[in-house]
Amino acid sequence: MDKNEPTIPTRPSTQADRETEIKFSADPADLKRVLESPLFASASEARNQLLRTIYFDTAESDLRKEGIALRIRKPGRNAAVLGVKAKLATGEGPFSRTEIEVRSRSLQPDLTLFDPATATALGLIVGQRPLEAQFETVIRRRSILVEFGRAQIEVACDDGHAVAGERRLPLTEVELELKSGDEGDLYGLALKLADEFPLRLDLVSKAEKGFRLATSETPTAIKARGIEYDAEVTLDDAVIVVISNTLAQFVGNWPALRVTDQPEAVHQARVALRRLRAALALFGRALPCPAFEELRGEARRIASALGPARECDVFRESALKGPLAHPDRPDQADGLLAAVEDRRAAAYRDVRALIEDLGTTRFVLKVFSLLARRAWRNALSGSELTLLAGPASKFAESALDRLRRRVKKRGEQLTELNDEERHELRIALKNLRYGVEFFGSLFGRRRIVRRYAGAVSLLQDLLGAHNDVATSRQFLDDLPEGMERMSGFILGWYARGTALADADLFDASTKFKKIEPFWR
Repeated sequence: MDKNEPTIPTRPSTQADRETEIKFSADPADLKRVLESPLFASASEARNQLLRTIYFDTAESDLRKEGIALRIRKPGRNAAVLGVKAKLATGEGPFSRTEIEVRSRSLQPDLTLFDPATATALGLIVGQRPLEAQFETVIRRRSILVEFGRAQIEVACDDGHAVAGERRLPLTEVELELKSGDEGDLYGLALKLADEFPLRLDLVSKAEKGFRLATSETPTAIKARGIEYDAEVTLDDAVIVVISNTLAQFVGNWPALRVTDQPEAVHQARVALRRLRAALALFGRALPCPAFEELRGEARRIASALGPARECDVFRESALKGPLAHPDRPDQADGLLAAVEDRRAAAYRDVRALIEDLGTTRFVLKVFSLLARRAWRNALSGSELTLLAGPASKFAESALDRLRRRVKKRGEQLTELNDEERHELRIALKNLRYGVEFFGSLFGRRRIVRRYAGAVSLLQDLLGAHNDVATSRQFLDDLPEGMERMSGFILGWYARGTALADADLFDASTKFKKIEPFWR
């Protein structure tokens, strides 16, 4: 059983089993103001509830490892509700989940109350291990139903806390849940609220916050999930699958970026944005949609703002493992590291400000709004519509061929390329690698796909040695005066590393050229 995938149905059999919800963190003072917004002048009368919710798992966290949350909710004096939530399939994005609820006779979970398929799947995960209460939340909720565009949306303002033993965590949130109608209008309302109030997009569920509270965990960086497709997937569906995958990787690293200085979180966030830009370029070439290019520009802006933090991390890590680990290093090492750390601290403050910035929230909501509306369909001609409805594999073959030809063209006379030409070749290799990640599973032959991706990555890494020297030189130029001897020592070390990488570059290029494209 793959521990990275949910094991209850990832494509709900009915819309009623699918929860699509956007959540914001908010200051307590803003909750009342939200419900009084002119946006909701025609909304239903506010409903007030006290919700006590107990979350269950085994002592080994078997359900959580599968991306599943099991809970019993007691809404005031009403009957208890047993519920289970799980992540949806790859193309569904971070705002949608499977949700199945049934009435419960007690505050102890009875899995047999679920439908047979769900009960069996949960039973296989849990086995004979007992389910134990892990934590609970107590929330005062005020909610209204609003009509927005062609959608009916529940707006809920939650004020309460999670409790795990002696630990307590305040929870103050605004949730927008699509009850019926057009999903694109859900994102439209979220954008309007974000414009009107100081709300912060929050991708962490109450369940995950509670588990982190119970275990004293801090959020960690995440990599992209592997992309899998349904049989006979069309290009129209592949656009959603790929772009959702890149956005899920980006926003999945927000929790770590908000509360830690983990280098890997910044790295993965920037990788996600590069993957998104590559995907938008690939699809935009075949599907002329102005929003693709607009969003590419926004992704570039955000990635550039993350750049200084990443540069500090890369320089510090490579210097500590390389030149600064050498016994003959100059005695300025401590001063250099202190200067780097000062710059790094300022860069991470900028990262946190960027994540909380309204522009970043708007960017994410605009991308998912585009996906929900399938806006690329709007200006297509007959031939383009035919391509869109056709198999994704046909588009993928053409796209991968073009990316491969670009690499071959830019890689001619490889050892004679200057730094700028090597950089352009490295970008072409990155885009080819992302294309392999996006479409590789369409063709089966997983071992061959991994081998091909590995050859591309090796060549890309070897070319990166020259880029590291250029980046380090620029980084060192901005350090305080008096570091000249230290800078010379470090740049000399990196120059030696570049020579070693060049010695392997020709062999790696030859190996890459010999590997047959797996998509043919």
